[in-house]
Amino acid sequence: MTTTTRFTALLVALAVVASATVGVAAAASDGSISADPAFPSGTSTHTVTATAGNDTAGSWNGFAVDYSNSGVDASNVSQDDVVTIGIDRGDDAAGDAVDVNVSDDLDSVSASNEGHLLTLGLGGSYDLDAGDEVVVVYEDAYHPMVQGSWETPLDVNPQSSGGETTATLTIESASTSDDTPTTEGDEQTSESTTDDATTDGTTAGTTDDGSTGGTSSGFGLAVAAVAIVGAALLASRD
Repeated sequence: MTTTTRFTALLVALAVVASATVGVAAAASDGSISADPAFPSGTSTHTVTATAGNDTAGSWNGFAVDYSNSGVDASNVSQDDVVTIGIDRGDDAAGDAVDVNVSDDLDSVSASNEGHLLTLGLGGSYDLDAGDEVVVVYEDAYHPMVQGSWETPLDVNPQSSGGETTATLTIESASTSDDTPTTEGDEQTSESTTDDATTDGTTAGTTDDGSTGGTSSGFGLAVAAVAIVGAALLASRD
């Protein structure tokens, strides 16, 4: 292989890595959802966050939470049940802290798909920058009579594409929880003795019926990109 050929192969590999990185950063990320209390068969307050990407920069017009996997019923969640809705500039605060309160811009709260899709509408008076975290806290989410962990799709500005991410919602019985809240990044959950339940918003654990959630594609994409660079570097040594 000539020096020119080796150099071209390396440039192609680096271009693939760059495009993959941009693609991951453009969408929303770092979704989290926590429930208080986190027990089955009862109402709960949910705290939901997501970090805006390049595709969601601009006016903040809405937010959606899809409970189809877990069966949580948001039919009774109304505008009065929204305790907090705001923006954490630069995603540098913990929990549900916000720098900008946008409650005065909240236009509507509605549930569809038999109560499993909660959509909040905003007037668009406040702007999001890439890296800002949106924070929404609301009461009256009703948990089903099951326990487990479920991948829960979130969408910043659901009226357009590019704001999608996921979080993991965990519902557990009192007998498997010491009811001690813990914090992992901005996500607050309860300690559980269920080994396969995770709350990092990427991999859902196993539920009582043996089903499992999905896995975030961003990590796999980064591994593939690193492998391509490695192959190009090996080729350059021949």
